[in-house]
Amino acid sequence: MIRPKQLARIGKFHLEGTILDVLLEVRHPDHCLGATEISRRGGIYREKGTHDIINDAIVQGILNKLSDQNKVEQCVQAKNKGGWQLTDIEFQCRRNDYCE
Repeated sequence: MIRPKQLARIGKFHLEGTILDVLLEVRHPDHCLGATEISRRGGIYREKGTHDIINDAIVQGILNKLSDQNKVEQCVQAKNKGGWQLTDIEFQCRRNDYCE
């Protein structure tokens, strides 16, 4: 039987992979995505409910964790909006399907 913490680790692993894959697909020096767009492209975004304030909170939290691990970095989108992109090291790892 899989315990709840194991299920949470499996889910977190897949959410992180989804976010990194979305950012890999749009990798371009002049292009970055905000958390909401990453959520939508990854199929994670929740439509607004009765008591919702932010619908991309899960993605934002994971982006912060990935930033602490130097896998993603903040960047500036058009109209000076904040966004995210892969770091150069993470891009090479994902492109080559291998990290040292």
